[in-house]
Amino acid sequence: MHSDTTAAPPPADAAWHTRLVRADTSAGWDDRRWTSGELAPHFPAGIHPDEVVASWNLEPGAGADVEIRARDERTGWHPWQALAHWGAAGDRRSAPEHSVAAPGGDVPVIDTDILRAAPSDRWDAVQLRVTLHDRPAASTPPLRLAAVSFTAPGASVTRESGAPGAPHALTVPPLSQRAYPARDDLGGGGPGWCSPTSLTMVASAWGVEGLPATPEDTPDGADPRVPGVARAVYDSSYDGTGNWSFNVAVAGEWGLDAVVTRLPSLREAHALTRSGIPLIASISFREGELPGADYATAGHLLVIRGFDARGDVLVADPANPGGEAGLRTYPRDAFDTAWSHSRRTVYLITPSGRALPPAGPAAAW
Repeated sequence: MHSDTTAAPPPADAAWHTRLVRADTSAGWDDRRWTSGELAPHFPAGIHPDEVVASWNLEPGAGADVEIRARDERTGWHPWQALAHWGAAGDRRSAPEHSVAAPGGDVPVIDTDILRAAPSDRWDAVQLRVTLHDRPAASTPPLRLAAVSFTAPGASVTRESGAPGAPHALTVPPLSQRAYPARDDLGGGGPGWCSPTSLTMVASAWGVEGLPATPEDTPDGADPRVPGVARAVYDSSYDGTGNWSFNVAVAGEWGLDAVVTRLPSLREAHALTRSGIPLIASISFREGELPGADYATAGHLLVIRGFDARGDVLVADPANPGGEAGLRTYPRDAFDTAWSHSRRTVYLITPSGRALPPAGPAAAW
């Protein structure tokens, strides 16, 4: 569950400009500190991003403080802002305390994992800064990947209809977050573990071995890895397991290439899943708005695993009673509306070095 999504319906023709920009992590080092170059979205003239989500992948055992700053094209760089205290595995991991932009504010704010522009901002670039907690033992710095995903309100578009292409279904082993009881720690236990459950499913689909497991926290018959993954992604200041950046950072520790990005439409999701890449998507909807779902949610993560011949969305949904009940089909337009609440956010997770499909003119990878 991610608290930044909302159940208030977006306009039926909502659209956003999107762009994922990957940084060069081999340059920009000064002892234990890495500073990216200027990361710019290159949106059409007059379009300025109003939200940025950062991603980082560190080698296992590396801890770091992650910062971000944005540049206003008229006034220059804003001050650096703390984005995360990323402890090595088993150590405390926290983002800044949850904050909300004040009306008329003149500085960006960090809302868990999103840097949001002030109303007066006209951003044209951002920078990331990563300061390692310890001097690297190896000659190769432990920061494997860093990226930022930009979004800006876009022009209205006509909602797509019909199938986007050939039907396909990826093999994703279904898991249920409902197998785990509520608890007082780790973001409330199973009811709040949609993100770590989805992350465990995708890691399993990629054949990742050695995921963290905590059998002592696991009910009979449930997968012991989900509580372990929940502990690994837990954000102690947010008090939850749905911090988008933290989830991809943990996947990075498993040797995967993992970023948060936002996609322009379901067509891009189709292109990625057809190439063999399952996606973890952030959705929200009110009761009855997503046919086939037996719940409503202000923020939920699930796995997109393909599309049927009508273009409807095949998912592995962790909010299920167990077993094959997690493999569901959601109607295309209703799913897209639910997904639009997060600006079509996904975790894009692949084995290191795996090629992505060719990107179209609107693609965000």
